[in-house]
Amino acid sequence: MSTEELLKIEPSVLTFQFELNKQASCSIRLSNNTQKRVAFKVMTTNPKKYWVQFNVGIISPRSTKDITVTMQSQKKAPPSMQCKDKFLIQSIVPSSGATVEDFRSLFNKEGHPIQKCKLEVVYNIVPQVPSSIPDGSLSNVTENRVAFKVKTTNTIKYCVIPSKGFVLPRSTCDITVKMQAQNEFPPDVKCSDKFLIQSIVANAAATTNDIPTDMFNKCKECKLRVEYVFWPHPPSTMTSEEGSSWNVSNVEARNSSNPKVVPGHDRIVNNGRDVILGLIIIGLFGIVIWCIMKMAMLLIGSLIFLMTTVVIKMVNKMVSDSVEDWVVKALFYIFVHFLFGRRNNVHGL
Repeated sequence: MSTEELLKIEPSVLTFQFELNKQASCSIRLSNNTQKRVAFKVMTTNPKKYWVQFNVGIISPRSTKDITVTMQSQKKAPPSMQCKDKFLIQSIVPSSGATVEDFRSLFNKEGHPIQKCKLEVVYNIVPQVPSSIPDGSLSNVTENRVAFKVKTTNTIKYCVIPSKGFVLPRSTCDITVKMQAQNEFPPDVKCSDKFLIQSIVANAAATTNDIPTDMFNKCKECKLRVEYVFWPHPPSTMTSEEGSSWNVSNVEARNSSNPKVVPGHDRIVNNGRDVILGLIIIGLFGIVIWCIMKMAMLLIGSLIFLMTTVVIKMVNKMVSDSVEDWVVKALFYIFVHFLFGRRNNVHGL
């Protein structure tokens, strides 16, 4: 049996007209098409950035309620104008005598069927009034033949057609400026490129090939700046967000601590930990090898000393000493070696 939809939420995507250093607002309409009272709660992944009017409330049967979401003024534009913020709207049927204060905590209790609806956020760039000539045309309002030339500070990036020519008296000339495909966005979505249009009265018989380079040394000039207007991006498919933390979008939530996630920060920290762990393992391995080599050298030295003592005593035995004296002296030398050898090792450690 399918569950009855408590609220109809419009729109499915929150669209903000993005403009630097200015607030932007949009509305959400909640429609209760049932015969019951429905309580709702609005949450967002970025409560410091957005302010929601009526983030918690109740809607009477067969009625609607409009909610205003205000985005705080932003000092810089997001990369590629893509917004990762999300909104979550929860709805539930409260008891008949419940008040607003009662169902504030109702959404946190288990065992109550809560319906959820996720909304994405999309930015639209506010079109700016360009300072260029309207419709990309040059209008000659005089009775003379006027020569013109179009220059730019970035000739590789733009193509101007035509870049120079003549405008007949009381007529117009259309100019097309094409920008080459760009691989990345400029910083803060601002363009520092400029255009310069030069104009001067020309001879009636002059042609385009007759326009010399120094013809525009003493002429009238008009400077144009370049501004970008972005097309709105279509919303992407909503994916599972088990790792996202939803926060209540109200004054208390905005004042609470909200850690910032720096892109790539976790990866850099993990790489640093791996390097430190590798250095520690290499150091421990070197210490173990050094201890083994030291013990081996002590053992080899002891064996060499013992063998030398045995050879010397065997030679002495064959010359003058008895077997008993040789055995006693050999044991005495071994005892002295181990006694003083151990003390030296202790002092060395």
